[in-house]
Amino acid sequence: MRGWTASLLALAAAVAPHVPAGEFPLRLEGLSPALAEALHEAHADAQRQAATLTDADSRAGAWGRLGMFYHAQHLAHAAEQAYSRALAEADQARWRYLRAIVLQERGENEQAVADYRRVAAADSDNVAAWYRLGAGLLLQGDYAGAEQALANADRKAPNSAIVLVALADLAAAREQWTTVRQLLERAWALEPDAGQIAYKLAMAHRRLGNIEEARDYLARRGSDNAAPKIHDPLLLQVAQLSRSARFFVKAGQWALERDDHAGAVEALETAAALAPDDIDIRLTLVHMLGIAGRGERGLREVRHVLAIAPESGRGWYLLAWLLRNSVDSARQQEAHDAVRRSLSLKEDAKTRALSAALSMRGRRFAEAAADYKLLAAQHPNEARYRYWLAMARLGAGDCQSRSALEQALRLRAQWGEAHLLLARADALCGDLQAARQRALGLLKAKDDADTRLTLALVELASGRGGEARTLATAELPHPDAAMLLRALAQGALPQTPFADQSAWWLPPEIR
Repeated sequence: MRGWTASLLALAAAVAPHVPAGEFPLRLEGLSPALAEALHEAHADAQRQAATLTDADSRAGAWGRLGMFYHAQHLAHAAEQAYSRALAEADQARWRYLRAIVLQERGENEQAVADYRRVAAADSDNVAAWYRLGAGLLLQGDYAGAEQALANADRKAPNSAIVLVALADLAAAREQWTTVRQLLERAWALEPDAGQIAYKLAMAHRRLGNIEEARDYLARRGSDNAAPKIHDPLLLQVAQLSRSARFFVKAGQWALERDDHAGAVEALETAAALAPDDIDIRLTLVHMLGIAGRGERGLREVRHVLAIAPESGRGWYLLAWLLRNSVDSARQQEAHDAVRRSLSLKEDAKTRALSAALSMRGRRFAEAAADYKLLAAQHPNEARYRYWLAMARLGAGDCQSRSALEQALRLRAQWGEAHLLLARADALCGDLQAARQRALGLLKAKDDADTRLTLALVELASGRGGEARTLATAELPHPDAAMLLRALAQGALPQTPFADQSAWWLPPEIR
């Protein structure tokens, strides 16, 4: 594939002087001269190959590749004609599948379904074909056929969010709202950044009468209505033929899904080169550089963007995100200032959570508590915000923090970390019977250093210094063990539930 892909991209980049009148059947108005010439040359090349190649499969390949080039430029009618020419030469599943996609894009769903059905029969492992067949049948109102096709897709790709969403759409058509919610919750767990899933979950909860849950999911969706992703190698090949920056952004996302970080960066570099003034694309490149472990280059890029667009809240967020794990005090302060600047431009839960996390690392507990209190109010069903609100307050020595922990545990009753924190908070705040009962229960469930040191803290708070010393000494050099032994030497309780250098103080945003 690479040879003809490269040649077509080279053609698309070349600027030729003139397209002879009457020799090209497409309407080329509005296209750049370079792209119009590339299309003309690609069409002529396909005609030459079809006239000289001796076997049908090769002739089909010539027309099919032309169809892919048209498809990449959003010329759906021309792409359909080229794919049809390919199928007239040889009935190959790849060209039938791509023709079905352009037919569906043009609203010709019945013909598209017929093609998808034949593709799925010929290539039973083609998850994308089964998914698209199911979606097309659902659109036609053929619920039984859609169920069978989507069940095949689900069996072959049981962790595909887009298939689960299609199954949820089928259940919604049948008004099976509990099933809709269950399917969408599985999809949301797989792709929590897909705002479309959050929106559908909100609608399902509304139908079930769960108004608060509906509002919560609408808040999580925000302004993002991104659909769940589909693994579709053929469409990725189509995207590689496009001169559109947005196609290369999508190609970068697909590469990231495959953990191909180098490929993702390369695709976004191409997108940025095609649209040098598009701030969103440049910031997406910055994000990808950070994911790929190329943070220093990402910092140079984002600082350049912010010099051009100082009012970009996303830019300031990404600057803070790239600096979030720095051990340099100057960079830590820069990260803190950047995330606060981002919040001043646009309120966003992800940004506020990063702000709170950076404050936790800097031991600015009052700032962190203010952020987590706001997040908990905005997302009342998110237990993690109440947990970190309690952590921030405990860092400041506030025993009132326990109420936030109790609320978190009402939302997530089996959350071990929250139970451990509450046991330590109870010990420090004088509720010794509750602390001992909880610590012993934790030890039965999970006998590890953290739970043993929790019991040691309870023993210390209960005046059993010998037992506390024995337990703590056995865990050295654990920082919490050293903290407890220092407190024993001073004849006092620790000021906080964990040692200053403990990773327990670090929220997930900065780990």
